[in-house]
Amino acid sequence: MKIGIDIDNVISNFNDTIVEAYLQHDKQLRNTGIINDKAKVFRRGMFDWSEEEEKDFYYSNIEKWANDFKPIKDAEYYIKKLKQDGNEIYIITGRDNGEYSNPYNMTVNWLKENNIYYDKLFLVDAYDSHSKTKICLKYNIDIMIEDSIETCINLINEGIETYTMNTRFNQNDLPLNRVSTWKEIYYK
Repeated sequence: MKIGIDIDNVISNFNDTIVEAYLQHDKQLRNTGIINDKAKVFRRGMFDWSEEEEKDFYYSNIEKWANDFKPIKDAEYYIKKLKQDGNEIYIITGRDNGEYSNPYNMTVNWLKENNIYYDKLFLVDAYDSHSKTKICLKYNIDIMIEDSIETCINLINEGIETYTMNTRFNQNDLPLNRVSTWKEIYYK
């Protein structure tokens, strides 16, 4: 079986790291904390920062954060186990989006440093919700593990079995095949 796996919020602790950094920075700015825990778009609208303050902070730090992300519990173990079971592992990440100076090398280094096995790596534009679907269709990916609701819907609409990794920012009432841990992913 060919298994596609996103990185941020699926293998790495993207949201947790960034929210923690935002909370620390907010203490220096206004010390008001999260004012909107239900913001429609992660980061934007969560704090009482101007759009310019938020963008400046994010774009000034995203590359440093991406290098410091930690793997989600058991990701390394279960990805290796999936490979040992005879599956092909395709990492499909939205890191080719203009936010990083050298996204491919940064990603390869992060995967290596964190012992994350993969057969093929694809970087696509995270702001194009169809980009991962196109890769999955082109390479006949059987299952995709993803956290973006919009991307999950596109994958499902194209007939690709999709597991939606739960995050605090992707909750809704859609009937998605949700997962919360790597152990759960493996046994599904």
